[in-house]
Amino acid sequence: MACVGDTIFLNASGSNEYLWSHDASLSCDTCASPYIILSDTSTYVLVKGTSQISQMATNGNFSSGNSGFLTAYTYNATSIVPTGTYAIGPNPSTVHPSFGSWGDHTSGTGNYMLVNGSTVGNTILWRQIVSFPPGVQVTVKWWMLTFATPPASLQLKLAGSNIGNPVSTPNSTGSWSQAARTFTVPSSGSATVNLVTLNSAAAGNDFGIDDISFHYICESYDTVWVSPRRDTQILLDSTMLFDCDSLCFTLHNSLDSLGLLSYQWVLSDGTLDTSSTFIHCLVDSGNYSGYLLTTSNEGCTDSVALPSMRVGYTRKLDSLVIASDGKYYLNGTWVLDPSAVIGLGAHFEVYSGSQGFDSLYISYGGSGLSEPSIKPNQPAHGWSPVALFFEPQTICAYLYTADGCMDSLCQDVAFLPTMTVPNFFTPNRDMVNDRLDIISDNADELHQRIYNRWGQLVYESFRPDESWDGTFNGAPVAEGVYFLEIEVSNAYSQEREIIVRQAVHVMR
Repeated sequence: MACVGDTIFLNASGSNEYLWSHDASLSCDTCASPYIILSDTSTYVLVKGTSQISQMATNGNFSSGNSGFLTAYTYNATSIVPTGTYAIGPNPSTVHPSFGSWGDHTSGTGNYMLVNGSTVGNTILWRQIVSFPPGVQVTVKWWMLTFATPPASLQLKLAGSNIGNPVSTPNSTGSWSQAARTFTVPSSGSATVNLVTLNSAAAGNDFGIDDISFHYICESYDTVWVSPRRDTQILLDSTMLFDCDSLCFTLHNSLDSLGLLSYQWVLSDGTLDTSSTFIHCLVDSGNYSGYLLTTSNEGCTDSVALPSMRVGYTRKLDSLVIASDGKYYLNGTWVLDPSAVIGLGAHFEVYSGSQGFDSLYISYGGSGLSEPSIKPNQPAHGWSPVALFFEPQTICAYLYTADGCMDSLCQDVAFLPTMTVPNFFTPNRDMVNDRLDIISDNADELHQRIYNRWGQLVYESFRPDESWDGTFNGAPVAEGVYFLEIEVSNAYSQEREIIVRQAVHVMR
């Protein structure tokens, strides 16, 4: 048994070639020592071994003399006369005066079977009963040398059945040649192998036999059973975790719904947690990493990296700068003089931990100013001048970091009243400049007093939307110079001020 994901090393021996199968992770399917990566579906690995077997027949080179085989021929160690006689020795001339001197096939100096062919056909020259793996294809090979021509004729038989066609010894004397025939081993595994002489000629038909061998391919199979231990697989949400100034998160393994694993959560801030569900908060800005290690009750482990985490920093705005001559602060509102030049800006802290250029945006009266490339070491920015609508409004600054964290600062502003006063009008009812219209902005109260040259009050009003039509007590006043005195105020005025004292001409 092993754990999912473990590497299992395999090794086979005893064959010349190997074929592994039944596991897709096999590192090699024809080598002797592959490995597999255990999966949760692994069950077994099958190996097929193939060997090229070459074995000499028992005393197949006749080095042990006249032993290890059966024959219907007559043995004579010193003479192979008459026909049907054989000897085991290194030289046919020593056992027959008419034969030449030829060494064996094996070494040139060793023994081989020296045969004076029988004149009786179908005589067993050599027999062995050999055990093989059932059903394999066995090739029998032997070497032959002709002593005298015409050559001999040999038939390989499996028990009493011919294996292939007859084989003749070489047509010329003194030369070795090899013969081969192939048969299928019976299901019993026992094979009775016979070399039978067929030629019945008295003249010639004399030969030598040496190095009888068997060759076959042997296949064997083995099975390696594998049994994975309890799986410890992990599946976490890999989505990056981000928040500004602090980050709180919850992580859990969705593949362990039954809670069968033990856990070790490791975070780069030094946190080590063994809960099945990891709940944690990060309060310092920066990047964080970590990993999860799980262990089953059978000792298998698995690990995976935690999703990347970053805590962004909200770069702080210190102040919103509103530059205007004569401004003053009243109940949380900056009161501005519309006639003064107004500039806007902001001051903010230096923060070297920015991940790139930050950006600043200031909104006012439906418009805005933006600076998209605030450097980490840049402490302030300002624009001047700007044109504001002279009505109460809120001006806001927004500082965005490259991470997307944002700090804002807003300020309410209001304006002192303004007015435009003409120096003449023509109340002649021609529908043009018939009234003394005083144009004002931001005026809650507009107190008008108009005097004639004798100091007599001829007109008075407290409303900004009212104007003098050039009459007194219902009758038109005379042409001439009149004196105008105006006091204006709104909710942001510190005191009622006499804004204008001037002459105005009445012309018909």
